[in-house]
Amino acid sequence: MRRRPYRSQHSEDSKSGSAAPEQPARRRPAAHGKVYGLLAGLAGIAAAAIALHSSGDAASNVSLTGANCGAASRMATSAADPLLGVSATSPSQLKTATAEFGQLPIIRVYYTGMPDPDAWTTGAPALNHSAVVVSFRSPPAKVLSGADDGELAHFFDTAPAGHPIYYSYYHEPEPLIEADDFTLPQYKAAWTHIVALADQAHNPYLKSTLILMAWDLDPAAGVTWKDYLPAGHVISTLTWDAYPAGTVHDADPQPTPPAEFMGPAEAASRSVGLPFGFAEFALATQADRPQWLTEVANYLRRTGALFGTLFDSAHVPSMELRDSASIQAWRTAVTGSRTGVSAPGSPSPLGTGEPSAAGATSLPPSIAANGSPSVISATAAPAITNARVSPEALVANGADHVVIAYKLSRAASVTVCVLSSQGKILHEQPLGNLPAGRTSMRYLGYGANGSLLPPGHYRVLIVARDPAGTGTTQAELRIRSGQ
Repeated sequence: MRRRPYRSQHSEDSKSGSAAPEQPARRRPAAHGKVYGLLAGLAGIAAAAIALHSSGDAASNVSLTGANCGAASRMATSAADPLLGVSATSPSQLKTATAEFGQLPIIRVYYTGMPDPDAWTTGAPALNHSAVVVSFRSPPAKVLSGADDGELAHFFDTAPAGHPIYYSYYHEPEPLIEADDFTLPQYKAAWTHIVALADQAHNPYLKSTLILMAWDLDPAAGVTWKDYLPAGHVISTLTWDAYPAGTVHDADPQPTPPAEFMGPAEAASRSVGLPFGFAEFALATQADRPQWLTEVANYLRRTGALFGTLFDSAHVPSMELRDSASIQAWRTAVTGSRTGVSAPGSPSPLGTGEPSAAGATSLPPSIAANGSPSVISATAAPAITNARVSPEALVANGADHVVIAYKLSRAASVTVCVLSSQGKILHEQPLGNLPAGRTSMRYLGYGANGSLLPPGHYRVLIVARDPAGTGTTQAELRIRSGQ
């Protein structure tokens, strides 16, 4: 949490809760298996592309019909609530937070250095059995030298499955780069290195998460926020630290409506086709805070944010919730949030590839003999991650196209559907059996009747099925008018 002039306001140490700032960002390089199916009217080309990527014999193919896509659409349109929680880096902080807010679907954990080697055994991330937003840091030169590979591999390899782990490298990196602690190219290169290590864990719940300051979006910041995104789809989730007017410096804090101080970050995330969340927010006054907290929770639900973690720490007394009305308001919001432990591949918010609780069976963490959580093997359904439409907008003229790209956790039979904003299926394209890995296809903007779709906002629903179950995810598509 910072505003210009840049200076550390907080960040909690993994063991002591001492102040210190950080930042994350990431996304993973992987082999691309490309499927180019020209939709609507180009069935021959589409069939050829599908044949190149089909695996197994005809008997092993899983048929996906319009009814299947319709069922998946109905499930996906019941939007999952965002995960709501608070900052809780140490077990003692987690104990206090749980007493005030109940079981937390997600927690925010700050490491001022490398991740705690006991994070997944005795640390707060393990003890809460939930989703977590976790940040760590190490100089990019050290990361790129390979000196941290062992510690990072241990962190990723021992991470549980069953709930999202939004990991971040140097949350809020902007001031450190501006101060020449390291360069932007070094930071992005280190991100790419870290994501490659995370990919080797083969855990679809590990989500590379870039955390930036919403202040970047103010012209007065003098920052081009997109410069912080590493190339090559390294980052899978774009997350923001956003504060209402006056709170950061505790100078006449105002209960600014969330659409005003969070809205620009939401729009920025959508502009690059990345799912979004809010890793920090708070209001440094008790006046009107209970209602403000309720408004923030409602905003996060309405906009499809993945999560929102309230910054609530004794290290910044002005932001700490000490009044019973504010504590009860956030406890009510947390109670209404969905659980963070879910089966992979269930319906998710737009473009996330994130498992949700809707229609899914919760997977409680298994407890080993020593009382520590063990890794959950998530095999309920194929997981679809990194879904995106690029570019996000299409002029449907029969010549332009967008690329619909995603990543399969394992081989599955895939269907891609284009839906109206009301969930009506406008186009359905079965792609047959596809191998695990990255896959893409081209879409020209045709509907089921062979006509081009009119300008508007659409959803792309990707459905993957194998004998173990069906996974879905969504991305956004905008069709605009033009020549």
